[in-house]
Amino acid sequence: MATGDEAATVLSSEDAGAMLATALATSQQSLDSWRLDAVHARPGAETSATYDVVASGERQYLIASTVDLTEDERAAVKAVRLESDLGKVHVWRHPADPRLPGLADACVPAALAARLARVGIGDASVEHLEMLVLRPMRRAVLRANVSSHGLTGRIYIKVLRPDAARRVLDRHEACAMAPRAYDAGDGIVVIEGAAGLPLTEYFYRPDFPRHVDPQILVDALDSIGDAAMHMDRRRSAAELIDTYADAAITQGADAARIDTVRLAVRTSIAEPPGPLVPTHGDFHAANVFVDGGSEPTVAALIDVDTLGPGYRVDDLACMLAHLHTLPTFDGPGYPDVPAFVDAAAAMFEREVPADQLRVRAAAVLVSLIAGADDDARRERWTELAVSLSSHDPALT
Repeated sequence: MATGDEAATVLSSEDAGAMLATALATSQQSLDSWRLDAVHARPGAETSATYDVVASGERQYLIASTVDLTEDERAAVKAVRLESDLGKVHVWRHPADPRLPGLADACVPAALAARLARVGIGDASVEHLEMLVLRPMRRAVLRANVSSHGLTGRIYIKVLRPDAARRVLDRHEACAMAPRAYDAGDGIVVIEGAAGLPLTEYFYRPDFPRHVDPQILVDALDSIGDAAMHMDRRRSAAELIDTYADAAITQGADAARIDTVRLAVRTSIAEPPGPLVPTHGDFHAANVFVDGGSEPTVAALIDVDTLGPGYRVDDLACMLAHLHTLPTFDGPGYPDVPAFVDAAAAMFEREVPADQLRVRAAAVLVSLIAGADDDARRERWTELAVSLSSHDPALT
């Protein structure tokens, strides 16, 4: 039997069509057309791929994965098991999922409405349900509009493995500024839409100058309760610098400059930057909602799945790095961000060690480089990372 890597390669090759046709034939369907939608690879684990398919005149969404399924898991989603000299693959039809038992209900408005009624939201009408994220067997995120006597407006639905759902609910309870979350069963977590505007939207193409006191960001972090200290700790970008640096270089970033940042980060993080405290874990401008007034305050913190013990400097470095990137997407659209970056950096340096703040912000930028979809932007982020890690103001 060949390695799983060979089977994984088939999923994104032209041979995937023959694989899909074989799987469909087990239910007397013929493959009319197919298109690879996405590939999701977990290092050291399975590789999964999703496909838009037309079979016997019907449009379907299929998942193929190199994952090992138990007989019960395979039966639950009617997965077809295919084996060859290249390895083993399972194929099944979305929205079934062997590790996300709530996904099927979350994808059907009537079934989701029934779930909402059971958690006390009331006789709900679910409209405009759309998938935002789908990672087979890991998680899904959907968005919908809902109208009921218990809740009206936009909601988000996170579908997780059941054991992971409890951890997300606990994190929402630990953060006073997190939107309310409901346990809808089978790994379905329903989250109310946050009040206010994301800080990214507040700054974008303003109709009047945006002056934000960076102290509100620190105050928001202070709203995270001590219960977060009992949760799993997420490793920071600085601690994962080798992984992110290698990925950045693979995607075309200049190896010499990335290695310069890598060395600076390794040197800087040799000593702890302070005590462990409750942290957000993914503290950036899109996850901070403000009330939108002329002197805004923080109305909500979202995406609190990473809440846990950590270093305050890593939260502030994450915010600083992401703020640095905003003008690289649309400089004229973010006219007030550069001044805010300067004010925030000065204020943050009174809260945490300045050298640690800059170097850890550089590490966050390196973590973003591999995902950059524009060569000029990747180059600019590399320059920013080098500047922050070397503290060279001329480069910022």
